[in-house]
Amino acid sequence: EVVAFGFLCGRDFNTKEYIKNKADTFNLVKEHKKIFTLSNTPKRYKTDKTIGIPEALFLAEEGVLWKHFFNTLEVKVISSSGVKEPIKEGKKITSAEFCAPVTAFIGHVSWLADKADYIFLPIYLETRDKENPKKYCYFTQYVSSLAASIESLHLEGRTIIQVIDRRDFVITSDLVRVLKPIIKSSYWAVYFAYHEALSFYKESKEKLKNIFKREFERTETISVVFLGRPYTILDPGMNKHIPTLFENLKIKAFYQDMLSYEKADTKEIHDLLGKFHWHYASKILESALIAAKTDGLYPVYITSFKCGPDSFAIEYFKRIMDSYNKPYLILQLDEHDSSVGYETRVEAAVRSFQNHYGASKEEIIKKSGLPVNPVMNKNIGEKILLIPCWDHINIKLIEAVLLRSGIDARMVPLTEQAIQNGPSTNTGMCIPVNIIAQSLIDYIEIHDLEPENISVWVFESNLACNIKMYPYFIKSVFESYGKNMEKVSIYLGDFTFKDFSPKITVEAFFAHYFGGMLRRMGCRIRPYEKKKGTTDKVIEQSLQIFYNTFLGNRNKKRSVKKVVHLFKKIKTIPGKRQQIAIFGDMYVRDNEIMNQDLIRFIEENGGEVVITPLSEMVKVMANIEVERSLWAGTYTDALSVKLLISFIATLEKNYSKYFSEILHEPPINWEFDYKKVLRSYKVKIGQNGESSDNLLILNGIKNHYPGIRLFVQTMPAFCSAGIVTEEMNGLIEKTTGIPVVTLNYDGTHKNQNEKLIPYMKFYK
Repeated sequence: EVVAFGFLCGRDFNTKEYIKNKADTFNLVKEHKKIFTLSNTPKRYKTDKTIGIPEALFLAEEGVLWKHFFNTLEVKVISSSGVKEPIKEGKKITSAEFCAPVTAFIGHVSWLADKADYIFLPIYLETRDKENPKKYCYFTQYVSSLAASIESLHLEGRTIIQVIDRRDFVITSDLVRVLKPIIKSSYWAVYFAYHEALSFYKESKEKLKNIFKREFERTETISVVFLGRPYTILDPGMNKHIPTLFENLKIKAFYQDMLSYEKADTKEIHDLLGKFHWHYASKILESALIAAKTDGLYPVYITSFKCGPDSFAIEYFKRIMDSYNKPYLILQLDEHDSSVGYETRVEAAVRSFQNHYGASKEEIIKKSGLPVNPVMNKNIGEKILLIPCWDHINIKLIEAVLLRSGIDARMVPLTEQAIQNGPSTNTGMCIPVNIIAQSLIDYIEIHDLEPENISVWVFESNLACNIKMYPYFIKSVFESYGKNMEKVSIYLGDFTFKDFSPKITVEAFFAHYFGGMLRRMGCRIRPYEKKKGTTDKVIEQSLQIFYNTFLGNRNKKRSVKKVVHLFKKIKTIPGKRQQIAIFGDMYVRDNEIMNQDLIRFIEENGGEVVITPLSEMVKVMANIEVERSLWAGTYTDALSVKLLISFIATLEKNYSKYFSEILHEPPINWEFDYKKVLRSYKVKIGQNGESSDNLLILNGIKNHYPGIRLFVQTMPAFCSAGIVTEEMNGLIEKTTGIPVVTLNYDGTHKNQNEKLIPYMKFYK
């Protein structure tokens, strides 16, 4: 007999025993074989409107909470559990290549579109834990906005989109507001309904642990525990019926939520858990450790292709299991329906588990495991500081800033070899992290540097995307590579360099500002130069002038005047080309090696490129950060950012007039209604990251350059933020009236830029 291990997977099993206490909570609905459901549903409703709840993604775990909530308020709920092929439905109406669960979620929404009056699409940014909140993945944060914006579903005015806030008074007030079109409920009615549903949900999850305790103690042979995301494992439409494969082999199967443990039980990986900012990834690693320490319990990690958080978690999952010399099984599911191929792997894994369980401790082969807890460095000392390059102009100037302060800093240039070899360590994460790691290894070996004398600068991030994990993955690549590379330390720095000194922060801003203006002037003049190559020579001269300036050998104002004078001497041909704006991922956008020399390609095909320098992007991010701080109630942070914006404006004032002599335009005005812009894309202020920043940047560019003919999005392969933006492209075109082309750079030699030619040559 196999134990039913979850809310929705019960339909995969022939479970005979159920929770006997409070039978109404675990009332078996035979026709659906669910062991986790609601009963006593009201027969009368306060409204004739119906609310659809997608049975997918986060709702695979919390759907029961919201069903209970709406039932308490006497609102009729329609579930999408009846959809047969959600992935297939989702692929029909999406343009970007998401992971299968996200595609399935959109398929569920599509199924509900003509069956419910309203569709409930809550936005989960992070967990409710007020002391240690963890984020949900980047896709999860945006998928509700994406689904609500799909024109073919005709959901305008029919979606209930609300950020699920940790603060009780905020979530209650927001729910009262968004539910007004459906039902007029008082603040306290909504408050008590929500908290009753929340209590029901938490109590029910606690009862799941009783199943594990009862059934595992009865087991005299091996059992397995499924690790992974609830929307992958608990839905038979997603899990390829893998639980059934274990049932057929008479193996008891449990889910990670059924494991019972205290915080002290995971003490040995607390440092590791502190590095992972994702909720489910942290839960998976905790459960992996418990399984590793539990005799007779073996983990089966089920993940989906293109799951960014899992691609990082898998490395440390393996290390945890290896540290306990325990076998495991990892199954990566794709979007196809067939379960063919999994049977053989499951059977082989069960044999491995049984052999391990029956072996004596002496028979278990010891492994030389890699460290589980990553160690970062906060002290450079006398070490050489290597800085990965995503923009050879700006980062070179940053190098000069640090050299002047006494730090032996060196920019590590990107090479074609690193782009080719880097993806060999990729397990599904966005490829820049692999390429950065490879470029660092190549640089250390080519220059014959001693690894123990090297520290690598990687900036820290709090975004929901993969960037937060870059330093830890790079460290893991060094450790796996060997050859003493494990001795290279990672310096976890601040993007503004404020952890060095206030002076370096100011100088770093000027480095990005001067570098950005240098690139902008090049884009403005080069398409019209009389003698080909003149502008590039001036850029190289100017870069050297600015480099010496940041080394402390020149005056900034005189250097700017000198550079502007050099650009004025370039002879040009009068004319006006079509303007094409480049936006997107920071590592690709201004990286000539990674983007296959995109700017030059556009210019050679008759265009003039408009770029948004990093110093300009900082203004966008700073301005919206004020709004987010006010939304979150952190008013001190809002004031700090406001002061920063004023400070930046003051710093630029003395130099912008000189650059304008070449650019012939005033600075871009970033002071507009951010909330209004985001609302047009169904995006909330709380949703941060590159995707929301892109929407604001494009709005500012369109307002400043009314002649823009084309938006070009640059992104690396598997970039979650880029994929979200790509899905928004249709709405961006509709909103701005400007077509958008996405260029996805995957590290191969295939020329991605050629996709632009039809738009540049034939679009009118």
